[in-house]
This record gives sequence, structure tokens and C-alpha cells, in this order.
Amino acid sequence: MIKYIMDNKKLDNKEKELVDRALNKLDKQIRIIESTGTPFEKIFNNDSIKYDVLGKSFYTYKFIAENSSQIRILYRFVRKDQNDYDIECHKVEVKRRSGKEYIKKFEEYVKAYTE
Repeated sequence: MIKYIMDNKKLDNKEKELVDRALNKLDKQIRIIESTGTPFEKIFNNDSIKYDVLGKSFYTYKFIAENSSQIRILYRFVRKDQNDYDIECHKVEVKRRSGKEYIKKFEEYVKAYTE
């Protein structure tokens, strides 16, 4: 299940749609990999699912839409039982230039969240 922890009122409708599409795609990718017998916790070297790893349970997801819009999503994977999990969307950054400026905001958030 996908849960929004963040306040997505700061996003316009197009950005909200992009985030929804991105999270649904992420969920689908995780389900496909898990259906092959590899649990999320054992996924390594897969930038399409875990673009950045922050702390013990936070990850970034990189999504590029058809119109080349790029977003980065800070999410947390929460295992509920062997076959069920939640994806918590904590922060979203709509990328407008190259570089990884968003990562500092994400790191500060994770640090504050886990303390």
C-alpha cells in the first residue's frame, strides 16, 4: 500500500499526478522483483528502485516522465509481513536542474525523522 506521509498540497495537480504515477511504477517494480523470490531487503545495485540509500530504511526513487520531467521521491519501505508492505512517501523534489541538491534536504529530513 502506498501512504503519503508528506503534505502534498505544495504540489500542483500535474506534479501530484507525476508522483502518483511514479509511486505506482515503483510498487509494480518491487512486486515483480519480489515475485521472483528476491525480497526488497535483498535488492542491491538496482538504481531504478533504490537510487540513493539514506539511513537504514529510507531510499530515493528517480522517476522521469515522458515529457522529461524529473522527480525524486524520498520513500520508506515498511515490511508488514512476508507478502505485504507499505511504501511511505515522505518528500518529493521536482528536479529543474542537474545535480543532487535535493539530497541534502532528504538527508536532513531522514536525520530529524530517525532521531
